[in-house]
Parts: sequence; C-alpha cells; structure tokens
Amino acid sequence: MKHLLWTPIILLSVMAGCKKDKPATAATLTTATPSNITANTAQIGGAVTSNGGTAITKSGICWALHASPTVGDSITVDGPVSGSFVSPLNNLASNTTYYVRAYAINAVGTGYGSEVNFTTAKGLATLKTNAISNIVPFSAQSGGNIISDGGAAITDRGICWSTSAHPTTANFKFSDKASTASFTDSITPIGSQLVYYVRAYAINSYGTAYGNEVSFTSSSANAVTDIDGNVYPYITIGTQTWMTRNLKTAHYRNGDSITNGVKGFDWLNNFTGAYSFPNGDSINNASLGKLYNIYAVQDSRNICPVGWHVPSEQEWETLEFFEGMAASDTGKLYLRGTIGMKFLEGGSSGLNLQKGGYLYPDVPIVPSSYDGFNIFGGYHSSTRSAAVGVNNLFFRFFNISTDPGQIFKSYSYYGLSVRCVKD
Repeated sequence: MKHLLWTPIILLSVMAGCKKDKPATAATLTTATPSNITANTAQIGGAVTSNGGTAITKSGICWALHASPTVGDSITVDGPVSGSFVSPLNNLASNTTYYVRAYAINAVGTGYGSEVNFTTAKGLATLKTNAISNIVPFSAQSGGNIISDGGAAITDRGICWSTSAHPTTANFKFSDKASTASFTDSITPIGSQLVYYVRAYAINSYGTAYGNEVSFTSSSANAVTDIDGNVYPYITIGTQTWMTRNLKTAHYRNGDSITNGVKGFDWLNNFTGAYSFPNGDSINNASLGKLYNIYAVQDSRNICPVGWHVPSEQEWETLEFFEGMAASDTGKLYLRGTIGMKFLEGGSSGLNLQKGGYLYPDVPIVPSSYDGFNIFGGYHSSTRSAAVGVNNLFFRFFNISTDPGQIFKSYSYYGLSVRCVKD
C-alpha cells in the first residue's frame, strides 16, 4: 500500500519536469497620439505592454511619409525601456503628413505599435541642395529640390554661396526663374582655388528656407577677389595686367564702407567718396558694376583689391599705344584714334570694356542725370587734370555713338566705371 500511495506523487513530479517554458515573442506596445505639432516638430511616444519574454534592447518611434513605417525609416532611440516613453520629432517638413509607429526590439525581433498619422502646420518650405558639378574656371553648378512648399506658394528659389559657412541670400545668390520643384543653377563668378559653401533656398510667405550645405574648392583660374568677395577675371596686355570686369566693391580695401549715393546724396557739393549704379538701378550691379565719383577713386584707402590700383593716365596711354594707337594721338584730348572697338566686349584686346554710361552730378540731393547707358562706357583714371580751378580726373569714353572706333579722352568729376590694373 505504501508503494501505491507514492505513485501519484511520482507521476506529478515527472509531468511537472516535462512541462516546456513558453517561447519568447516580439514585444507588444502601443503608439501615443501625436501632440505639440508645429511646422517642423511634433511630440509622440509609446508604451511597452509586454517585452515578449526577453529583454528589450532598443525602443522608440519610427516615421515616414508612407504608411507602415519601419526601423528602416527615420527613428528615435528612447530605450531600452519598459512602460511608456516620449519622443520629440524634429526637422520635419511643414504642411506634410507623417505616418508613425512605436517600436521595440528584443532578441526575437521588432514589435510595432498601432499606426497613427499627423500633418505638420504650414510654414517654411523644405528643400535639399544638389551636389556640386561642372567645376570649371570661374564657375560651377548646383541647384536644389523642393520637397515641400510649406503650404504657401514659392515666390523665389535658387542657390546662394559664400567663402564662409552657412551662406544666405544676403551673400552671392542666383535666383532661379523655374517653376518646377527641381532646379539647376550656375555659381558664377567665383575665384581661383577657394573653398565655397553653397545652399539652395526657397522663399514663401512664411520666410526663407535653406537646404543642406555643400562645399567645394573652385578651379584654378586667373582671377582676383575684392574685399566684398566679388571675383574679377584678369588678362595681361603687353606689360600690364587688367581686370576684365567692372569694379563692384562697396568697401574700401581696409573694410570701411563707401557711401551709397543712390538716395539723399548731394553729388554736386559733397566731397565724400560715393557710388551709384549704371542707369541708377541696382539690378545693373551684377553685370556692369558700380559708378564711382572721383573722391572714391582718390581716397587713400583704395577701392581696388590688394595688389591692384585705379590706372593712371599714363597707364591708359600705355594700353592704347600697345593696341596700335599712334603715339601722336595718345596725348590728345577729346576724339582721337580709331581702335576703340578693340577694347569693348568681344574686342581683340580681351579687355571687354562695358557700356555702363555715367552719372552727371548736376542736381544736388537727387542724382537724376544718368546718361550713355548701353551706348558707351566711361572709365576713370587716377590722374588729376591740369585744368585750372577744377577738381577732376582724366577719363576715357569708349564707343561714342557718332563713331564707335574712336576713343574720347577728357577730364571731369562724373560718376564713372572703374577697371583696376595690377601693381
């Protein structure tokens, strides 16, 4: 009987020893409702309701622009944890719908919470900057791709660049006229063997948005850069080296500002160095540079880049003589010589003088008298005239409308273009 009494106990022990552990599974969890939604951020979280029988090694939020996001998309990492957690989502595109799930990873795999979605508020556009391509002397290419307009129409787009990081539209820029999301633009002119930083930009009613920053080193080229970052190609003609584009600087060589004389400046009676723009319009600065008065040219702080200067009367005559003007004509005033076309854009000298016209300072306070725009180019020398009782400099006018081949030499206090020559 004693043996019979022990039999059920033995059987129960054997059965208990044969019982298998419950297999581990993926974690289970829930996804919280998104909150604190702005144009570019949101807050969301989740809660681990079961670790699936094994330790959680990572948890957080995954999100994407498509349904059923996974850990292969964008994620936050907020664990390992048990219980609830909160995740901030940053750098989101405005006016965009995102799909979100909480996730948790254990030894078995990845478990996901329920899917929720939300739409960010309207705001700045979102865009990417294209990689740099076609790097050649004086130029390169980039562009951008607008991912989201931010919920408001794009009014301007393009690229901006600088030799300093984080360029903005206050630096050099190219405004693209395309209406497509993707655009490609030229970065020009740029200096020789310099590091440039580039960002695409897009403007809507909420403000200016920028893409990621890219950088590159420009190609080797014959170019000089002024204190404002403007780039000028140059060419050697005979024994002299000349810039082939008009001066654009708004600062003297030491960094001091040259007076902007566009509004409220007495050009007739003010003896301060100042500038305006061809035809009085700042839009012409990009292609034609600035018009400077004689006081800017004569200022000891120098308006040309380091190693360069405003050419003297003798240097203009040396140039003319080298290009074939008769020695007897180089010293004459007014119309003389027949080689003017050599100096204009496309001419054989390569100097490419431009037709920015001039400012005639005959009206105090308001500089209303601009002339010669797209007809001829007027250029300062640094040499005072010998005329009695006048404070003015010799200058050159090229492409006189009555005879494009001739060069006009005289002296005046006009606002004219400047070409610098190397020291």
